[in-house]
Amino acid sequence: MKKYLNSKDLTDLLFVFHMVEINTSIVNRWVEYGNMTRDEAKWIKTAITYNMKAMKSILDRLPQKEKDKFVKRTIKAQNEPIRIVDKWMHDRVFGTYETEFEIVKIERPEFEKLGMLCSKKYCEDCGNNFSDCSLYDIFENNMMSRVEKLHNCPYAFHSEKRLQELKAMKAEIEEKRKNKKISKRKQKKIANRFDEE
Repeated sequence: MKKYLNSKDLTDLLFVFHMVEINTSIVNRWVEYGNMTRDEAKWIKTAITYNMKAMKSILDRLPQKEKDKFVKRTIKAQNEPIRIVDKWMHDRVFGTYETEFEIVKIERPEFEKLGMLCSKKYCEDCGNNFSDCSLYDIFENNMMSRVEKLHNCPYAFHSEKRLQELKAMKAEIEEKRKNKKISKRKQKKIANRFDEE
């Protein structure tokens, strides 16, 4: 069985949750007004019990992250209950799906994490100019923290491996410079460079 809920699964589960809630309030209201027999109330309560059992069973086998996703849409949103509307009303109030998907809403820590993963993949050891990079525009427009370590782009940086390579190259050049033979005339000039008299 799947270990996650896709958007359709989550909607289905929310509908079951909503049915439990609405059926409970229907029984309470209708019985109070004498608009429901004891048998009718019992049948609906039985349906509520089995719906709750099924929902509990489904949630128990899901990982905590998926449970949290469900909780965020139900328990944490108790002041904003689920509403069922037909498509015409939905489109009129909320706009079409195409319009809704034009803007993605994401919390800043999640965006930063996503940005770090992207920069690890594309900005590490990158030698391209920022003016040719589409990721640069996204980072700039969303005020992503700059690294400013390399000249080609404010988001480019060297990997640990590359830093070790550069360090080794620098040490090698320094070693060669130290071991370079200097002519006697140059040695004398270096030795006497502070003698002014």
